Amino acid sequence: MNTRTLFTPDIEPISDADFGFGFWPGRKGPKWELQPYWDFEVNNGGFKKTYRIPAGYIFDKASVPVYFWVLGYTPDGLCTVPALEHDFLCDLLAGGSPWLLEQLGEIPEAPPAQVVHRHFYDQLLRWGMRPSKAQVMWAGVRNFGPGGYMRPSTWFKRKT
Repeated sequence: MNTRTLFTPDIEPISDADFGFGFWPGRKGPKWELQPYWDFEVNNGGFKKTYRIPAGYIFDKASVPVYFWVLGYTPDGLCTVPALEHDFLCDLLAGGSPWLLEQLGEIPEAPPAQVVHRHFYDQLLRWGMRPSKAQVMWAGVRNFGPGGYMRPSTWFKRKT
């Protein structure tokens, strides 16, 4: 699909990255704020639900380590909207925040982690990213994002 036919949300920068972001652990990246609300639908893996991200939602786009930027894997551009939706869904997976609860009245049901990550991949393709690049970014969130295969919190869990 041609990205010029897609509506893009209004986002504003609110903070710059910490010195050393991407090189040293614990350094924070830049933050962005969604101005009007943003509606989107998750529809994969047998899960179908529409979500509304409230105005004022703060996100960091894609959390791509800086050493991948030289290879073209940057945190903005075609991945901005997929990253917005993915960040929101990951917040829901974590149980939401007091701010989200205040804005929404209740925290909506989150899709399973693998559905969240597949939604990110599907949206990358929808917004025009080439499939090979989208697969690498998907592998990153699938392995290192919430519920990911390579997260230390999953290494010692017994399989049932």
